[in-house]
Amino acid sequence: MTMHHLLGSFTSVVLLVAVPIAALGACGDEGGDPATDAASTTSTTTSTATATAEPGQSVDHELVRMITETAAGGATSALAVPLDDDAALQAFNQQFETDAIPTQVEAAVAATEVPDGMALYGAVVAVGCDAPTDVSVTQGESGLEVTAQKVPSPLPECFAPMTTVALLLAPGR
Repeated sequence: MTMHHLLGSFTSVVLLVAVPIAALGACGDEGGDPATDAASTTSTTTSTATATAEPGQSVDHELVRMITETAAGGATSALAVPLDDDAALQAFNQQFETDAIPTQVEAAVAATEVPDGMALYGAVVAVGCDAPTDVSVTQGESGLEVTAQKVPSPLPECFAPMTTVALLLAPGR
């Protein structure tokens, strides 16, 4: 009876310690948001540079949409991917572990009118506990670099990392 009581107490202590540690470890905190899925539509325009921006300079862009889903997978990358044809769209969407983000990305791409001289780009801007709502775009050595702006009130922990994708219009290649 005493052995059972000791094992029961030990198991309880292990669970009380392990579960919160595992929950905290689920956050990669590279960007992400609250513990609810949120797909936010944002449309902002930033005007500070031209299509011939030098590396490091800001690039004119219009944020078409920010898409955030919990436990969707994907990897952050500073480089934006041109989503100019079906093959590029499918290649971009392959990185996700669920259908939620690819479905939303495909719908947003289909609904977006791309003006002459512009191109539609996608980038995974955050995987973590917070969902950024805006991005900055600069010209990099290898293409457009998209960076999530800081979240004003970051969450200290989350149960599962969230993936945030930015879709934006910027001067074409």
